[in-house]
Amino acid sequence: MSKYIKRIFIALCFVFISGNVFAQDDPLIPQSFAVDTKSQTMAVLDEPENTIAILKRTNDGFKITKSILVDLTKGRHDVQFIYRPMSVAIYEQNIVFLASNRDSCYIRIVDLEGNDVYSSPKFTGSASTFSYDKQTRHLYIAGLNNTGYNVFDIDCTDGFANIRIDSVSSSHAAYMNYKIPKKSEEIAKHDPTGLGLTVIAMSTVFFALVIISIVLMGFARALHSAQKKKAKETIPNKQERKEAVQEFKAGGNLSGEALAAISAAIHLYNEELHDEENTILTIVKVEKRYSPWSSKIHNMNVYRR
Repeated sequence: MSKYIKRIFIALCFVFISGNVFAQDDPLIPQSFAVDTKSQTMAVLDEPENTIAILKRTNDGFKITKSILVDLTKGRHDVQFIYRPMSVAIYEQNIVFLASNRDSCYIRIVDLEGNDVYSSPKFTGSASTFSYDKQTRHLYIAGLNNTGYNVFDIDCTDGFANIRIDSVSSSHAAYMNYKIPKKSEEIAKHDPTGLGLTVIAMSTVFFALVIISIVLMGFARALHSAQKKKAKETIPNKQERKEAVQEFKAGGNLSGEALAAISAAIHLYNEELHDEENTILTIVKVEKRYSPWSSKIHNMNVYRR
Protein backbone atom coordinates (compact mmCIF):
# COMPACT_ATOMS: atom_id res chain seq x y z
CA MET A 1 0.00 0.00 0.00
CA SER A 2 1.56 3.26 -1.10
CA LYS A 3 1.87 6.41 0.95
CA TYR A 4 -0.94 8.16 -0.93
CA ILE A 5 -3.34 5.25 -0.41
CA LYS A 6 -2.59 5.34 3.32
CA ARG A 7 -3.41 9.04 3.50
CA ILE A 8 -6.67 8.48 1.61
CA PHE A 9 -7.60 5.69 4.02
CA ILE A 10 -6.91 7.89 7.06
CA ALA A 11 -9.05 10.64 5.57
CA LEU A 12 -11.90 8.18 5.01
CA CYS A 13 -11.58 7.01 8.62
CA PHE A 14 -12.00 10.60 9.80
CA VAL A 15 -15.08 11.01 7.66
CA PHE A 16 -16.50 7.78 9.04
CA ILE A 17 -16.04 8.93 12.64
CA SER A 18 -17.20 12.52 12.36
CA GLY A 19 -19.77 12.14 9.60
CA ASN A 20 -18.56 15.43 8.08
CA VAL A 21 -16.06 16.25 5.38
CA PHE A 22 -13.14 18.34 6.56
CA ALA A 23 -12.83 21.94 5.46
CA GLN A 24 -10.56 22.49 2.50
CA ASP A 25 -8.54 25.17 4.31
CA ASP A 26 -7.25 22.60 6.83
CA PRO A 27 -5.76 19.70 4.87
CA LEU A 28 -4.82 16.44 6.52
CA ILE A 29 -1.08 16.80 6.05
CA PRO A 30 1.71 17.73 8.50
CA GLN A 31 2.40 21.47 8.58
CA SER A 32 5.67 23.11 9.58
CA PHE A 33 4.28 26.68 9.55
CA ALA A 34 1.06 28.30 10.75
CA VAL A 35 0.05 31.94 10.41
CA ASP A 36 -2.66 34.02 12.09
CA THR A 37 -3.37 37.00 9.84
CA LYS A 38 -5.30 38.97 12.45
CA SER A 39 -2.57 39.11 15.07
CA GLN A 40 0.30 38.76 12.57
CA THR A 41 1.61 35.78 14.51
CA MET A 42 3.49 32.83 13.03
CA ALA A 43 4.26 29.44 14.60
CA VAL A 44 7.22 27.51 13.18
CA LEU A 45 8.55 24.01 13.85
CA ASP A 46 12.25 24.28 14.72
CA GLU A 47 13.35 20.66 14.36
CA PRO A 48 17.09 21.17 15.06
CA GLU A 49 16.30 22.88 18.38
CA ASN A 50 13.25 20.65 19.02
CA THR A 51 11.10 23.70 19.78
CA ILE A 52 8.04 25.59 18.55
CA ALA A 53 9.07 29.16 17.74
CA ILE A 54 6.44 31.92 18.03
CA LEU A 55 7.15 34.92 15.80
CA LYS A 56 5.47 38.34 15.98
CA ARG A 57 5.54 40.89 13.20
CA THR A 58 7.09 44.25 14.09
CA ASN A 59 8.26 47.25 12.13
CA ASP A 60 11.60 45.50 11.55
CA GLY A 61 10.02 42.24 10.45
CA PHE A 62 9.22 39.01 12.29
CA LYS A 63 10.98 38.38 15.59
CA ILE A 64 10.89 35.38 17.89
CA THR A 65 8.99 36.18 21.04
CA LYS A 66 9.06 32.71 22.63
CA SER A 67 10.38 29.21 22.01
CA ILE A 68 8.46 26.29 23.48
CA LEU A 69 10.60 23.23 24.18
CA VAL A 70 8.93 20.05 22.95
CA ASP A 71 11.11 17.62 24.88
CA LEU A 72 14.48 17.76 26.58
CA THR A 73 17.14 16.17 24.36
CA LYS A 74 20.44 17.21 25.95
CA GLY A 75 22.12 14.38 27.83
CA ARG A 76 19.51 11.84 26.76
CA HIS A 77 20.56 8.36 25.72
CA ASP A 78 17.07 7.04 24.89
CA VAL A 79 16.85 8.85 21.55
CA GLN A 80 13.92 6.74 20.35
CA PHE A 81 11.74 8.05 23.21
CA ILE A 82 12.40 11.76 22.64
CA TYR A 83 9.29 13.61 21.46
CA ARG A 84 9.74 15.47 18.18
CA PRO A 85 7.42 18.14 16.71
CA MET A 86 5.33 16.74 13.86
CA SER A 87 2.74 19.38 12.90
CA VAL A 88 1.56 22.84 13.98
CA ALA A 89 -1.58 24.93 13.32
CA ILE A 90 -3.46 27.95 14.67
CA TYR A 91 -7.15 27.53 15.56
CA GLU A 92 -9.34 30.15 17.29
CA GLN A 93 -6.38 32.26 18.50
CA ASN A 94 -4.63 29.14 19.83
CA ILE A 95 -1.45 27.45 18.65
CA VAL A 96 -1.89 23.69 18.46
CA PHE A 97 1.09 21.39 17.83
CA LEU A 98 1.58 17.63 17.81
CA ALA A 99 4.68 15.89 19.16
CA SER A 100 5.47 12.21 18.72
CA ASN A 101 8.13 9.58 19.31
CA ARG A 102 8.41 5.94 18.37
CA ASP A 103 5.64 4.62 20.65
CA SER A 104 3.39 7.52 21.71
CA CYS A 105 2.41 11.12 21.05
CA TYR A 106 0.73 14.08 22.71
CA ILE A 107 -0.94 17.32 21.66
CA ARG A 108 -0.32 20.69 23.29
CA ILE A 109 -2.25 23.95 23.00
CA VAL A 110 -0.90 27.43 23.86
CA ASP A 111 -2.20 30.90 23.22
CA LEU A 112 -0.57 33.34 20.81
CA GLU A 113 1.72 34.58 23.59
CA GLY A 114 2.99 31.09 24.37
CA ASN A 115 1.08 30.53 27.62
CA ASP A 116 -0.16 26.99 28.28
CA VAL A 117 -3.83 26.34 27.57
CA TYR A 118 -3.95 22.55 27.46
CA SER A 119 -1.57 19.59 27.31
CA SER A 120 -3.03 16.18 26.55
CA PRO A 121 -1.95 12.87 28.06
CA LYS A 122 0.17 10.54 25.97
CA PHE A 123 -1.56 8.61 23.19
CA THR A 124 -0.42 5.11 22.33
CA GLY A 125 0.96 5.05 18.81
CA SER A 126 3.12 7.38 16.81
CA ALA A 127 0.88 10.09 15.28
CA SER A 128 2.05 12.30 12.44
CA THR A 129 -0.77 14.73 11.63
CA PHE A 130 -3.99 16.30 12.89
CA SER A 131 -6.89 18.33 11.57
CA TYR A 132 -9.69 20.48 12.97
CA ASP A 133 -13.28 20.70 11.82
CA LYS A 134 -14.55 24.20 12.56
CA GLN A 135 -18.20 23.27 12.05
CA THR A 136 -18.36 20.39 14.52
CA ARG A 137 -15.39 21.64 16.58
CA HIS A 138 -13.70 18.26 16.60
CA LEU A 139 -9.96 17.71 16.56
CA TYR A 140 -8.70 14.61 14.78
CA ILE A 141 -5.30 13.00 15.37
CA ALA A 142 -4.00 10.25 13.11
CA GLY A 143 -0.90 8.12 12.90
CA LEU A 144 0.60 4.76 12.09
CA ASN A 145 1.55 1.98 14.46
CA ASN A 146 3.21 -1.39 14.03
CA THR A 147 -0.05 -3.09 13.07
CA GLY A 148 -2.14 -0.42 11.34
CA TYR A 149 -3.59 3.04 11.94
CA ASN A 150 -4.68 5.00 14.99
CA VAL A 151 -7.37 7.69 14.77
CA PHE A 152 -8.46 9.93 17.69
CA ASP A 153 -11.61 12.06 17.58
CA ILE A 154 -11.35 14.75 20.29
CA ASP A 155 -14.41 16.77 21.19
CA CYS A 156 -13.55 20.47 21.55
CA THR A 157 -17.09 21.87 21.79
CA ASP A 158 -16.38 23.31 25.26
CA GLY A 159 -13.26 25.06 24.00
CA PHE A 160 -9.61 24.07 23.78
CA ALA A 161 -9.08 24.87 27.45
CA ASN A 162 -11.80 22.42 28.57
CA ILE A 163 -10.74 19.33 26.67
CA ARG A 164 -10.88 16.20 28.83
CA ILE A 165 -9.18 13.04 27.62
CA ASP A 166 -9.10 10.63 30.53
CA SER A 167 -9.00 7.48 28.42
CA VAL A 168 -9.65 6.33 24.89
CA SER A 169 -13.08 5.11 25.94
CA SER A 170 -14.15 8.58 27.09
CA SER A 171 -16.84 10.39 25.16
CA HIS A 172 -14.39 13.24 24.60
CA ALA A 173 -11.88 11.00 22.79
CA ALA A 174 -13.36 8.47 20.39
CA TYR A 175 -10.65 6.03 19.36
CA MET A 176 -10.43 3.69 16.39
CA ASN A 177 -7.64 1.33 15.51
CA TYR A 178 -7.47 -0.32 12.11
CA LYS A 179 -5.23 -3.36 11.96
CA ILE A 180 -3.71 -4.20 8.61
CA PRO A 181 -4.05 -7.97 8.12
CA LYS A 182 -0.81 -9.82 7.49
CA LYS A 183 -0.30 -12.00 4.45
CA SER A 184 -0.15 -15.09 6.63
CA GLU A 185 -3.49 -14.20 8.20
CA GLU A 186 -5.12 -13.68 4.79
CA ILE A 187 -3.77 -17.03 3.57
CA ALA A 188 -4.98 -18.78 6.73
CA LYS A 189 -8.41 -17.24 6.27
CA HIS A 190 -8.83 -18.56 2.71
CA ASP A 191 -6.86 -21.80 3.21
CA PRO A 192 -7.13 -22.91 6.85
CA THR A 193 -5.75 -26.43 6.26
CA GLY A 194 -2.82 -25.30 4.14
CA LEU A 195 -3.62 -27.83 1.40
CA GLY A 196 -3.91 -25.24 -1.34
CA LEU A 197 -0.60 -23.61 -0.41
CA THR A 198 1.11 -27.02 -0.41
CA VAL A 199 -0.28 -27.91 -3.84
CA ILE A 200 0.74 -24.54 -5.30
CA ALA A 201 4.25 -24.80 -3.85
CA MET A 202 4.85 -28.35 -5.08
CA SER A 203 3.35 -27.59 -8.49
CA THR A 204 5.62 -24.59 -8.86
CA VAL A 205 8.69 -26.67 -8.02
CA PHE A 206 7.81 -29.50 -10.41
CA PHE A 207 6.89 -27.04 -13.16
CA ALA A 208 10.24 -25.32 -12.75
CA LEU A 209 12.05 -28.69 -12.91
CA VAL A 210 10.17 -29.65 -16.11
CA ILE A 211 11.04 -26.33 -17.74
CA ILE A 212 14.72 -26.73 -16.79
CA SER A 213 14.77 -30.31 -18.16
CA ILE A 214 13.23 -29.20 -21.48
CA VAL A 215 15.74 -26.37 -21.82
CA LEU A 216 18.70 -28.67 -21.08
CA MET A 217 17.47 -31.35 -23.53
CA GLY A 218 16.99 -28.74 -26.26
CA PHE A 219 20.44 -27.32 -25.61
CA ALA A 220 22.01 -30.79 -25.77
CA ARG A 221 20.25 -31.59 -29.06
CA ALA A 222 21.29 -28.28 -30.59
CA LEU A 223 24.90 -28.84 -29.53
CA HIS A 224 24.90 -32.41 -30.89
CA SER A 225 23.45 -31.33 -34.24
CA ALA A 226 26.00 -28.51 -34.51
CA GLN A 227 28.89 -30.91 -33.84
CA LYS A 228 27.50 -33.42 -36.32
CA LYS A 229 27.15 -30.76 -38.99
CA LYS A 230 30.69 -29.56 -38.40
CA ALA A 231 32.00 -33.14 -38.64
CA LYS A 232 30.22 -33.66 -41.97
CA GLU A 233 31.81 -30.51 -43.34
CA THR A 234 35.36 -31.54 -42.31
CA ILE A 235 35.34 -35.34 -42.83
CA PRO A 236 34.83 -36.59 -46.42
CA ASN A 237 32.20 -39.20 -47.05
CA LYS A 238 32.88 -42.86 -47.94
CA GLN A 239 32.77 -42.30 -51.69
CA GLU A 240 35.34 -39.52 -51.54
CA ARG A 241 37.66 -41.58 -49.33
CA LYS A 242 37.34 -44.58 -51.66
CA GLU A 243 38.22 -42.47 -54.68
CA ALA A 244 41.21 -40.97 -52.85
CA VAL A 245 42.56 -44.45 -51.98
CA GLN A 246 42.16 -45.67 -55.55
CA GLU A 247 44.00 -42.64 -56.90
CA PHE A 248 46.79 -43.17 -54.38
CA LYS A 249 47.20 -46.85 -55.33
CA ALA A 250 47.18 -46.05 -59.01
CA GLY A 251 49.70 -43.26 -58.52
CA GLY A 252 47.53 -41.06 -60.61
CA ASN A 253 47.11 -37.35 -60.28
CA LEU A 254 49.03 -36.86 -57.01
CA SER A 255 51.15 -33.73 -57.17
CA GLY A 256 54.69 -33.41 -55.91
CA GLU A 257 53.61 -31.35 -52.93
CA ALA A 258 51.20 -34.12 -51.83
CA LEU A 259 53.92 -36.78 -52.14
CA ALA A 260 56.35 -34.59 -50.16
CA ALA A 261 53.80 -34.09 -47.41
CA ILE A 262 53.09 -37.83 -47.20
CA SER A 263 56.80 -38.61 -47.01
CA ALA A 264 57.36 -36.04 -44.28
CA ALA A 265 54.48 -37.46 -42.26
CA ILE A 266 55.81 -41.01 -42.53
CA HIS A 267 59.28 -39.85 -41.50
CA LEU A 268 57.99 -37.99 -38.44
CA TYR A 269 55.89 -41.00 -37.46
CA ASN A 270 58.87 -43.34 -37.57
CA GLU A 271 61.00 -40.89 -35.59
CA GLU A 272 58.43 -40.67 -32.80
CA LEU A 273 58.18 -44.44 -32.27
CA HIS A 274 61.13 -44.56 -29.84
CA ASP A 275 62.82 -41.90 -27.78
CA GLU A 276 66.57 -41.67 -27.71
CA GLU A 277 67.93 -43.23 -24.56
CA ASN A 278 71.09 -42.03 -22.88
CA THR A 279 72.99 -44.88 -21.15
CA ILE A 280 75.35 -42.66 -19.19
CA LEU A 281 74.94 -43.16 -15.44
CA THR A 282 74.60 -39.93 -13.54
CA ILE A 283 74.78 -41.37 -10.00
CA VAL A 284 77.72 -39.81 -8.18
CA LYS A 285 78.88 -41.09 -4.83
CA VAL A 286 79.72 -38.25 -2.47
CA GLU A 287 82.02 -38.99 0.43
CA LYS A 288 81.35 -37.12 3.63
CA ARG A 289 84.01 -36.25 6.11
CA TYR A 290 83.68 -37.48 9.67
CA SER A 291 82.13 -34.96 12.02
CA PRO A 292 81.45 -35.57 15.72
CA TRP A 293 78.37 -33.37 15.49
CA SER A 294 76.59 -35.99 13.42
CA SER A 295 78.12 -39.07 14.97
CA LYS A 296 75.56 -41.73 15.86
CA ILE A 297 77.60 -42.92 18.79
CA HIS A 298 76.61 -39.90 20.81
CA ASN A 299 72.98 -40.99 20.59
CA MET A 300 73.65 -44.31 22.37
CA ASN A 301 72.95 -44.74 26.08
CA VAL A 302 75.98 -45.12 28.27
CA TYR A 303 75.74 -47.83 30.88
CA ARG A 304 78.18 -47.86 33.79
CA ARG A 305 79.72 -51.07 34.98
